[in-house]
Amino acid sequence: MKRANFFLLIMVSLAGCNSAGIDEQQQTAEEKALSVEEILNRDPTQDDYVKSPRCINTTRIRDMQVIDEQHIVLRVAREEYYLVRFDRRCPGLRRGRPVIYEPGIGSQLCVLDGIRATYDSGLGGISPGMRCSIPGFESVTKEQVALLKDTLQAKRRSSSGAEPAAESQSDSES
Repeated sequence: MKRANFFLLIMVSLAGCNSAGIDEQQQTAEEKALSVEEILNRDPTQDDYVKSPRCINTTRIRDMQVIDEQHIVLRVAREEYYLVRFDRRCPGLRRGRPVIYEPGIGSQLCVLDGIRATYDSGLGGISPGMRCSIPGFESVTKEQVALLKDTLQAKRRSSSGAEPAAESQSDSES
């Protein structure tokens, strides 16, 4: 008899745990539904659409291309690019010139780590320029990199008074 009561007690306990588990599952499902509803009702931010890591492993960096004094593109894989967009110009950055990056700890290049332009020191060596802090990394596509280059080139042409090649070509055809 004691044995039967013991088994009955265990069965009731298990049934109670099982129903508590079901209640918790229903509650978390409702919370998830609410959070999805909240997401759908709020205004999207850039973070919802752009991958912006805080750090990039330096062993993954395949190429670092200076676009101008405010923009650098890091290629970390065949089709994976990150844009570094400085708030102000970083003096000395030039297309085709090497840059020095200064990771803070280990092999991670992170937000607020440094990038320096390089200068020819005259005797075949290079000297580091002013340190610029990395404000962040923004995931971009190869097509976006090409569009950024074209846009900045057109902007430079228009500010220097030169006509963009495409416009002058279409004018001559008319």
